[in-house]
Amino acid sequence: MNNNSRSRRDFLIKATLASAGLMLLPYCKKNNTSPETKNGDVIVIGAGIAGLAAARTLKDQGVNVSVLEASGRHGGRIKTVNMGGYSADFGASWIHGINGNPLYKLANDSGIITVPTYYEPSYIYDMDGQEITAEEWDVVEGLLEQLVDSAYENPEVSLQQLLDMFAPLQGLTGKMKRLFLGGVRSEIEIPYAVDTADIAARALFTNDSFPGKDVVFPGGMESLTNVLAQGLEIKYNTFVTKVAYAGDKVYVYTKNTADINGHRSCLACHSNSNASLLEHDNVLTADKVVVALPLAMLMNENVLFDPVLPAEKLEAVNSLGIGVMNKVFLKFQENFWPGDGYFFEYLKEDASKVIEFFSPTPTGTSGFIVAVLAGQQARSIEQMEDGDVTDLVMGDLKGMFGTSIPQPVAMQKTAWHTNPFALGVYPHLKPGADLSVCDTIAEPLDEKVFFAGDATSRKYMATAHGAFISGLDAA
Repeated sequence: MNNNSRSRRDFLIKATLASAGLMLLPYCKKNNTSPETKNGDVIVIGAGIAGLAAARTLKDQGVNVSVLEASGRHGGRIKTVNMGGYSADFGASWIHGINGNPLYKLANDSGIITVPTYYEPSYIYDMDGQEITAEEWDVVEGLLEQLVDSAYENPEVSLQQLLDMFAPLQGLTGKMKRLFLGGVRSEIEIPYAVDTADIAARALFTNDSFPGKDVVFPGGMESLTNVLAQGLEIKYNTFVTKVAYAGDKVYVYTKNTADINGHRSCLACHSNSNASLLEHDNVLTADKVVVALPLAMLMNENVLFDPVLPAEKLEAVNSLGIGVMNKVFLKFQENFWPGDGYFFEYLKEDASKVIEFFSPTPTGTSGFIVAVLAGQQARSIEQMEDGDVTDLVMGDLKGMFGTSIPQPVAMQKTAWHTNPFALGVYPHLKPGADLSVCDTIAEPLDEKVFFAGDATSRKYMATAHGAFISGLDAA
């Protein structure tokens, strides 16, 4: 670590994922003329990593299983895009902790290459372009540790309320205040994909990673979901409208996704008597069903349940929040930033505008840098023109590396908030909530309908490995 670099805590930049499903669609009412089709013993709804893990496990045990996926691809919030030879992970990117992590075992057993990633050296620049020293960051890291201690004493409040009552912050001015709040942004808000007002202080002392180093995938994290999907019967573009489980069998009502109006809210459709309800195309039957959908889909009541979900399950679902993280991938002819640096950050007076930058150069790819945005800032770029998004992130890069740096030769941004198969990324604890709600969300219905996904994992909520393990548990 050189004098101008800083160490980073292991929870920086969490990977995101969400299972498959369509967020802004109306409920499809039963069409009595539709034929009933036998579709195996178990139906898995959602082909994200949780659904794929459940289906893969069941199939390997000889169970007749099929997967229903609303989109045209599997993987959910794990999505890899080839950008001129760079496998850009638009969603989840990391395995967080390799010791005992089942995703790392899956990668090794499948011959998938992984590369260690570290959090130093990393660089922070103040508003005048001067680098923050290691000594200055050490002071801030000590304050962040005190903030975590304060969270233990005030777990029910929001992070913003915790900051408002955090005495050491009141004595900070100028650069050190910017550095501290920038540290809160990069170490807490961006990893959890949320702004300070929306997350519980309790989240600061939850640990959702495995021990050991973190790794990334030179070939993209989608290689994991591709392995899981091999040999599975996956019905793509199949949107589930209702799950009826009152009788001996479970009935799953479906509609072709192409025929769904993606700009209508299911919640509005259910509560507004003037809303027209679309008819379903098909009815499938199963002995058991695994619901591996994003938490936001349950919040938005995209899928109706008959009987309705128990009140305590609905309360648990709505006690969590959904974060938003987006990435902006910039391609340059060559690096103009330190080639040994993993993370970069440019401080601002308004910490909510701070952007985190990740360089894949130390892990083997040059010429690319990735901007990571969270919360309201992440939502806002989805409404911006591409040129304006480029100008936004280039402003930070110029602040760090000078105004003479070149323009990128290519740019791509993600848009998970308005993506109809996600409407956000992973869940977080809202003020007043605790991790026990994950157990309630995971509780089966009549031992016929089982739930999987990152929101059902008390120990590893909001992680790819948590979603994966939840799929194994449901199976």
